[in-house]
This record gives sequence, C-alpha cells and structure tokens, in this order.
Amino acid sequence: MADALIDDGLKHSRLSDIGPEATLLLALARLRLTAMDQERIHQFLSVNGRDLDWGLLLDQACRHGILPIIGRNLTKHRLIHSADGRTLAPYRWIYYYAYDGNRRRNLALGDEYAKVIRSLNDAGLDYAIRKGPVLTEGVYHDVGLRRMGDLDVLLHSKSLPEFRSIAEGLGYTQGHLSRNAEQVVPFDRRTQLVWRVNITNSSLPFLKPAQRDDVEVFVLDPCLNLFQPTSGIEADAEEFLARAVDTVAFGEQSYMLDPVDQIIDVCVQMHVEATTLMYIEIGKDLTILKFLDLVELLRRLSDEQLETLVARVRQYGCGESVYYALHYTSQVFPDDVPQDLIVEFEPAVSDFLDIYGVLDGKPQRWDRSFGDRLFDQRRWESLKVHSTVPGPRALV
Repeated sequence: MADALIDDGLKHSRLSDIGPEATLLLALARLRLTAMDQERIHQFLSVNGRDLDWGLLLDQACRHGILPIIGRNLTKHRLIHSADGRTLAPYRWIYYYAYDGNRRRNLALGDEYAKVIRSLNDAGLDYAIRKGPVLTEGVYHDVGLRRMGDLDVLLHSKSLPEFRSIAEGLGYTQGHLSRNAEQVVPFDRRTQLVWRVNITNSSLPFLKPAQRDDVEVFVLDPCLNLFQPTSGIEADAEEFLARAVDTVAFGEQSYMLDPVDQIIDVCVQMHVEATTLMYIEIGKDLTILKFLDLVELLRRLSDEQLETLVARVRQYGCGESVYYALHYTSQVFPDDVPQDLIVEFEPAVSDFLDIYGVLDGKPQRWDRSFGDRLFDQRRWESLKVHSTVPGPRALV
C-alpha cells in the first residue's frame, strides 16, 4: 500500500530508489501546494505517518535548507492532522518554530544588512545584491520561507578598497569567528595568499559578531566576477552592473542583477558548488533549495527573456554550466523546467555531468548516481581526492 502511494501519489521526480522520507520531502518542497497536492500528501501521511523515520526527514530537510518551507506547508495546511484531529507526525512545534524562527532570524539579518546597503548607496558605489536576499524577498515573497545567510554583493574590482572601507567602518573584519563568537580572528597569511592568487573572482568574507540568540554572525561576501578564474570566460563585472535593475532590499532602495543574469549566476554557482571539493566535503554541494531557487527564477521569465537567456549564455560560453544546472534540476523537479530549454544547451557529449574536482585541478568521476548522492549524508566519504583550499567553510 505504501509503495503504491509513493509511486502514484507523491513521486514526481525522475529519481529512482529514494526512500519514503525523501519522496515526502520533495513533495513538500514547494512554494505553492495545490488542493490535489495537499490531499495526496495528507493521504500518504494518514497511511504511512507512523512508519516514517521523522528524525531522518528532519535531518534531510535541514541539510537541504528547506526545513522552513517544509514546516510552513505542514502546519499551514494542517497536513499532519487526521480528519478526527489526531496528529500524524511527532513534534508539530518543531515545524512551526522552524518557519517562525527563520522569519525572525531573517528580519534581524535584514535590519543589519539594510545599514550596509544605505552605506553603499551613500558612497555612490556600483553594486548588485546577489542570491539569498534577492530570492528571499523578491522571489519567495515570505521572509520566513527561505533561510538567508550572508549579503552577497557583486562589485567591480576597482571598488573593492572602498567597499572594504565601508565594511570596516560598520565593524566588519576579514577573518573567522573566534571560539567564543565574540570577535573575528584575521585569516592567516597562507589563507590570504591562496585566495588572492587562486580565487580572484571573490574576496575573503567580512564578518561581524552579532551576539544575538537568533544570529551568530553577520557576513558580507564581495564578488568581483560571476565566473571562476579558471573557466576561461571573459566577462567583466561592469557588464552585469550596467544591466542591474532597481529593487528594494530590507526596505532600502537597492540594485540586483537583471532576471536573465540572475539565472546565469544561479546556474554557474550551482555547477561550481556541486563539483568543487570544498563544497562536497561540507555537504553544501547538492541541496534541494538550490534546485528550487532555479525553478522559481525560471518561472518568472517571459518568453522574450528566455530568448535573451539563450543568446547571453551563447555570448559568454557558459552553456556547460547552464546545462548542468537545468539537467539536474529537471531530475528533482521535472515538471518545472522547460524541456526545450534543456535541449537548447544539450552538448554532443555530456560526460562532464559525472565529473567533480575540475576547478581544484583534480578531476574525478563519480561512480554513484546523482539520486544516490543527493540524499546520502556521508557522500563525502566517496571522494577520491580532497580540497587543499584553506579558509572559510560554512559560515552561516
């Protein structure tokens, strides 16, 4: 009975051999649940709720960055209550507090990052806010749904000294958080040298202890180019900044990448993080949240913007990264990625889909499927080589 429900009711991904907890997780990882979606989930829980490993589901939801969304959907739609009021899942309060706590945390981050944005505006700096803040407010439209971390800012390299001055004036320091979280310890010389020489498209992050219960540290992450230095792609940040569009971030007038550039940015970043040793080792290489981000950004594009996307990807020569992101997103959310868009970027040879470690100069091939790795908490143990990049790992 349970297998039939999984196959006929909940399962919409192309992933095979995933457990019932993973199947439920993917069904709940939506910004919008139709009445039919809700009924299928509720029926599944009515039959299988007691047999599920809820500890595993919570662990996977946290690892994939979607616990607030899961929590909101379960509680808002009362999916974990039977018709006669019985609870179909343990610890309902965890799901509500995950959403509400994330909302409060994001509001606290927004109060701080608004000060940074005001300072950037006052200085007349050219910049564009990337990723989390833009997605949380402008795409998810609910400050509690998406966990937000650092403030990612695209800058021209010539603006970095002034950005540094602004950051330091607001109490930020380049370094890592001390053991007691009360101060920032500067990075050692080796770390600074490696990043300066090998990771030239970004700067080491700037941190400020938050000393709050809901936020441990505020992080500013300046980016100087959307493409890695070893990619061979020539695209100055100035091009993207010239196309930046007005937005409102944390109540402040601000700037973000234009919608087409946002898609390119998310796809390139997804490819980099999914195949870089450092991200694999900390378990941040594959997360459902990244695939959901891309789905929601694609949903907002007009037909004209989709045509522009194709032309711009061709212009920059980043089709491999875009295909990588679209291909794997379609494995997780097949109904939400236009098939003709995937075909548009499909290469003659797609061997690179199974390769990792290229940017580290240590290319290796996975001997496990994508679906198997996606829900394996210890996939890093399968690595044949390891990262030698010093510095920050997981800051927030």
